[in-house]
Amino acid sequence: PLEDIEAINEEVLGAIDLEKGTLAVSMFIKKFNFERSLMQEHFNENYLESDKYPKATFKGVIKDFAAINFTEAGSFEAQAEGEMEIHGVVRPLTAVVKFNVSPETLRVSTEFEVSVADHEIEIPKLVIKNIAEVVEVRASFNFKRQER
Repeated sequence: PLEDIEAINEEVLGAIDLEKGTLAVSMFIKKFNFERSLMQEHFNENYLESDKYPKATFKGVIKDFAAINFTEAGSFEAQAEGEMEIHGVVRPLTAVVKFNVSPETLRVSTEFEVSVADHEIEIPKLVIKNIAEVVEVRASFNFKRQER
């Protein structure tokens, strides 16, 4: 309620297997950058415990993958369904994913919410009103096609 807190991680690894319809994302928690260094320090040391839990991951599948034509240029949406691991806790995650297909690239974006409590991230009572119980996540990736 007091201020928006935003963090950006531009060093995220992502992969899509366009033959199987599988997705994978992996990121180091310490690569999130905050506007204020103190916020970043608290995020890593007090909340996400990034020395103990250095990565967050998602592994999943594109639902109804067989019905999607990734060889045709255009934009479309599909659901991704899988498991997100944050803070050592794995939870199911389903999100709408937007695809923008061109001959050379595949742009992918999504938005979803993550409950802090679902991943056993403890927020001290002193700052509980300053930290969101549900975090909005926005992600975008630009993939280049690899020939096999």
